[in-house]
Amino acid sequence: MIEEQLTLSLDDTAADPLYRQIYLQLRHMILNGDLLPGTKIPPSRKLAAQNGIGRITVTQAYNQLEAEGFVTSRPGSGTFVAEKLTASPLPAPQELFSPTLSTWGRRIQNASKPPRREKPRLDIDFGFGRSFPHIFPYDIWRRLLARYLSTDDVMLSRYGSPLGFYPLREALAGYLVHQRGVKCTPEQVVIVSGAQQALDILARLLFNEGDKVVVESPGYNHAYRLFQAHGAHLYPLAVDEYGLPVADLPQGKKVRAAFVTPTHQFPRGGSLRLDRRLRLLEWARTQDALILEDDYDSELRYDGRPLSALQGLDESGHVVYLGTFSKVLFPALRLGYVVLPESLLAPFSQTLALVDRGAPTLTQAAVADFIAEGYFERHLRCLRTAYAERRETLVKALDAALGDKVSFSRIPAGLHIMIHLHPHCDEEDVIQKAASAGVGVYPGAPYYLQEPAPPSILLGFSGLNEEQIQEGVSRLAAVIPFPTTRQF
Repeated sequence: MIEEQLTLSLDDTAADPLYRQIYLQLRHMILNGDLLPGTKIPPSRKLAAQNGIGRITVTQAYNQLEAEGFVTSRPGSGTFVAEKLTASPLPAPQELFSPTLSTWGRRIQNASKPPRREKPRLDIDFGFGRSFPHIFPYDIWRRLLARYLSTDDVMLSRYGSPLGFYPLREALAGYLVHQRGVKCTPEQVVIVSGAQQALDILARLLFNEGDKVVVESPGYNHAYRLFQAHGAHLYPLAVDEYGLPVADLPQGKKVRAAFVTPTHQFPRGGSLRLDRRLRLLEWARTQDALILEDDYDSELRYDGRPLSALQGLDESGHVVYLGTFSKVLFPALRLGYVVLPESLLAPFSQTLALVDRGAPTLTQAAVADFIAEGYFERHLRCLRTAYAERRETLVKALDAALGDKVSFSRIPAGLHIMIHLHPHCDEEDVIQKAASAGVGVYPGAPYYLQEPAPPSILLGFSGLNEEQIQEGVSRLAAVIPFPTTRQF
């Protein structure tokens, strides 16, 4: 069969060049069965003349189709649709294949998630976990990146170690030992693409179907969902102002781990007391369980030096220490680190090498220099000063505008404050009314495992200046109802 004329729809103003438009349209005709196997398509000169375009454009399209096996060229005879192609038309959209998800995939899909909200137009957004862009020394950062872009072609042309750029592991080990009280060597430090990746690998390695994991409530809900996706059963303990109530820790062979934020509890605030830290470590030893210590914003304490890590008290290798650069550098960096006990180094390393080739070496090299050359410590001092002022502004504004209407942790640390509302307040109603007033505040309910969750909201202050904080609190106070009695 000879195809005398092909009708094409070409647009020389479109983003795709003309040769690609021809290629895509002919490919669709072949796959859809409009051009059957063995059909001769018009010579390039003829198709070019029919469509008022240059022959070389058509030749480019034909060459691409032939390279991909859609057509074959026979010298002296012309170009034909390939014989071995099926003539079955492409399926209609409703017939598209939907694969059956694995057990893990179904757990992810069915995991409880906070409801999607339409993003209102906000004048003041108390979003938390953000960095204030004017504080970070971008000029220094660009210079450190440029150092490797211009001089180290060997580093850029090779895959790095999946465990991380060794100079960064070395710099981190030194920092963690001297500033965080962590006991480690550079070999125990592994660089990951955010702490969430480390939690995923640890869950794969440690948790069997039905194993119990102790978690804080309220707590880090992304860790909740990840552990559940790997088949673990959560055992929530309600935290108080001193952290996890260790006297209530469960016993039994199925209890594998406890996930805790001892230095600065997320999201309630507060720190785990020393007596509780020691009892938690004793529980881990007698239970043959691991403690997963998330030290997510430990550097950001504004009254005295940061508290030492729980891991520094561990003498038996029961603590895995997790840290991140997201809060102290910037979230888009996507770099975290994990300090592993000796017993987990080999399995964790093997798993990381299997699932990931490692975080970008260029970024790691720049961070290593940022730490080694003193910029990190200097930047932390700037952060502590700036964020301490913002937190103090928020606390004073809350006290002045709300007084006994709310309660919150007074420990000067972190990048947000969790506000506990009166028990009879409607959390969602407060959030919606605040949004209507142009102020973004965020629900506490998703971080609790008990239902109903006590009403609370989260206010981040790291992305706002003092004037915005004061105005935001003033508007928020107008929509929070006064309790008849104080019941905190």
